[in-house]
Amino acid sequence: MRVALKFCGGCDPGYERGEYWQAIARAAGPEIEWARLEDQGCQAVLLICGCDTACVEDDMPPGLRLVCLRNDRLPPRVVVDILLQRE
Repeated sequence: MRVALKFCGGCDPGYERGEYWQAIARAAGPEIEWARLEDQGCQAVLLICGCDTACVEDDMPPGLRLVCLRNDRLPPRVVVDILLQRE
């Protein structure tokens, strides 16, 4: 599955977003191909926000499955399963 990755602007992060994404990417292994939001052919968007405000959530393109993370409480494998719609 091809997933676009987007980080918020990071104005007030409550956790280390980059480290959390790296753990998610490791958990995904080859099941997910990571892309930029501008790239074509994505089935979902993983939006990693640093706080509960998630101000960039409203700017996401319509028509794609959006998974918005506001903290690092979900285990990385659970995030992968949600992206792959194995909730």
